[in-house]
Amino acid sequence: MDTTKSAKSQYNEGCLHCGAELEQQEGRGRIRRFCNPDHGAAYRRRMRALGYPV
Repeated sequence: MDTTKSAKSQYNEGCLHCGAELEQQEGRGRIRRFCNPDHGAAYRRRMRALGYPV
């Protein structure tokens, strides 16, 4: 990881739920980890069912 650039611009993993490629927007803000809100909810529901504190 290049420490002279933002972590957001270097994040190239896909959606945590389905693996779809994600486009990160330039500028400030959070790193996108899900392609849509429903996938975020499904991922968190599955992780809670497995016993992780999310």
